Amino acid sequence: MADRLQALRAALTARPGEPVPFDALVGLVWPDEPPKHPRAALRTLVSRLRATDQVITEPAGYRLVPRPPAPCQLPADLPDFVGRKEEIARLELIDAPVLAITGLPGVGKTVLAIREAHRLRERFPDGQLYVNLRGFSTGPSMTVEQALARFVKALGGGPNDDYRELLRNRRVLVVLDNATAEVIAPLLPDTPGCAALVTSRSDLPQFAQVKLGVLAEQEAHELLKGMRVEGDTSELIRLCGRLPLALRIAGANLAGRHLPDYVEELREHRLRALEIEEDDTAVQATFDLSYRKLSPQARRTFDFLGAVPGPDIPRGLAGAPVDELVTANLVQRNGDRYQLHDLLRLYAHERATPADRRTVFDWYLRHADGAEAELNAGFTRLLPVTSDPIPFADRETATAWFETERLNLVALAQDRPDAGLVAAMRGYLLLAGYYGELRTIANAALQSGETGQRAAAMRVCLAYLDWRFGAHRAAIRHCELAIAEFRAAGRQAEEATALNILAGIYHDIGELDRASEHLSAALELYGPNGMHAQLTGGLGNLGLVELELGRLDSAEEVLRRSVRLARELDDVQHTSNGLNNLAVVLAAQHKHTEADAVFREALEMSQRHGMRPIEMSARVEYAELLIATDRREEAREHAERALELAGDDDLFIEVDACLVLAEVNRSVAEYDEVLRRATEAEFRIIEVRALAGKAALLQDKALYDKAIERAESAGLRYRADLIRRDRS
Repeated sequence: MADRLQALRAALTARPGEPVPFDALVGLVWPDEPPKHPRAALRTLVSRLRATDQVITEPAGYRLVPRPPAPCQLPADLPDFVGRKEEIARLELIDAPVLAITGLPGVGKTVLAIREAHRLRERFPDGQLYVNLRGFSTGPSMTVEQALARFVKALGGGPNDDYRELLRNRRVLVVLDNATAEVIAPLLPDTPGCAALVTSRSDLPQFAQVKLGVLAEQEAHELLKGMRVEGDTSELIRLCGRLPLALRIAGANLAGRHLPDYVEELREHRLRALEIEEDDTAVQATFDLSYRKLSPQARRTFDFLGAVPGPDIPRGLAGAPVDELVTANLVQRNGDRYQLHDLLRLYAHERATPADRRTVFDWYLRHADGAEAELNAGFTRLLPVTSDPIPFADRETATAWFETERLNLVALAQDRPDAGLVAAMRGYLLLAGYYGELRTIANAALQSGETGQRAAAMRVCLAYLDWRFGAHRAAIRHCELAIAEFRAAGRQAEEATALNILAGIYHDIGELDRASEHLSAALELYGPNGMHAQLTGGLGNLGLVELELGRLDSAEEVLRRSVRLARELDDVQHTSNGLNNLAVVLAAQHKHTEADAVFREALEMSQRHGMRPIEMSARVEYAELLIATDRREEAREHAERALELAGDDDLFIEVDACLVLAEVNRSVAEYDEVLRRATEAEFRIIEVRALAGKAALLQDKALYDKAIERAESAGLRYRADLIRRDRS
């Protein structure tokens, strides 16, 4: 068929502008043996030819309208083009007269458009027109009149010819590069058989639109490899935000340079390092062009967004002018939140004023104070509220706000260290188990020069975190300094909080006399200061001390009181934690059925309310009961899940869970590793349990004696009696 079509075109081209008789065409196309119905076969062939050529039917035959010279104004295709397979596939599927490729500055819109235009050349044999409208340029933009004159001339017309008339009966592709919305319509072909491809930094929802994002990780690696950049380029790609323009500038700058040196320069001066001095190509200059196109109000909003240090921005903080930024592809919308590309965020951050940063800080502090007040987490507020808090409807709304804004809050507390903001976030971060983040921001505030009670509040945060991570001596020192500061200032509620933490530390390292002393001091302060929630927590800790002292009945009584008070206060944290502690005591008394039910309630409550620390503790403690009732595989599942939840934040839970797994696996090697870690961290109760477990596994009398000696030296009478019973 292709040969017949070529023969027909050749026959018509031989007599341009003149009709060629039907019979003559049949003879030229089928010189050997004409088809059975030659006129019908000729009509079929002509209809196929009309897909690419203009053929006119005359009374005596067919006439081919000669094509004018076909202009091709397309820039050369990039030889090192990489990736964009998904976007190209989407473009291929779109059947529309106008295709738009949009996206943020430097994302590679022009490169993709030129690649697509070259791919489409065969479909538009009458030419491909191209114009860079310079809609985002340092110099003047190209006017509609200038662009039309360029197109008319390329199509063979004169000053008085009409652009769209010249396109009539032609198949031409028009590429409008770097266009702004107001200049597009007059330049569109608006003629059957023609099409347009438009690139713009602004969204063009009126057309079939493909929005371009940054390169995928692998595509970024391929681009740098094509530019002969050798070595590990992962950090270079991260610093460039996978933005094609930034990657190409980095690749060009690396010619003759040491990769680690350039990466170090990027870390320190990212935007400045992403420029090529000899031709003034720069990421910052590209951003400048888009910024200048904004309205004054949108520019102010963009600058203001640079004061938000986190990954995205809520609608309530961004304000209405953010919609213009979205249209300009300087900001991306994600539901009711807004994001900036890493380099654009850095660009905006450099434009933000001190007043912008203060406004953002105040907005977050007021909301954090309001959410903390409604959270009812049962934690003492270590510093008084200094802002005018934004009220929240209920606990669920406050929790959801903290969850949504957590990364922004942590970033803000690092960017602008402040003990008041940390105090507002403390309850939520402890409740949800974000220990590492609380450590980071409390350290930042303490090191920023906070003094007096503000420093003491940060020390209380760090004491708790050091305790959980096994740094007991550092935790004790933080507590002692905080207690002295709060006592001197007459801040009894805050002093009681530090005393309670100090009691917990001494409990875990097996110094029960000191634990009882500090816990009693805390309990004496709770009542007079109306600290009802804290009282329930203190009673819970007292119950655990009573357990280790061997007074199981007293421990049960105290813990039942703790749970009852917590329920009356609707305090889910202390209720869940108290249930877990009560179940431990019930299990110690061999009340296995009741203990099982209480553990399950504690687990369900902690999971439902997102209390990760209580959940992982309950899983480890419940696993011990499951081992005692010969449900070892269930115990393994709970211990392994607790390990996952602990991550790198809670060494105590990590070592405790590993002890459970050593018991499940009956592994001497695992017992030895737990012993090593527990001894190093001074987790005395875990150390004693590990010694007893290994002794039972090996039936080693000397190990039993060592475990009993370690338990008695720490005053752990319950543990010592338990080991004696097991040995006998």
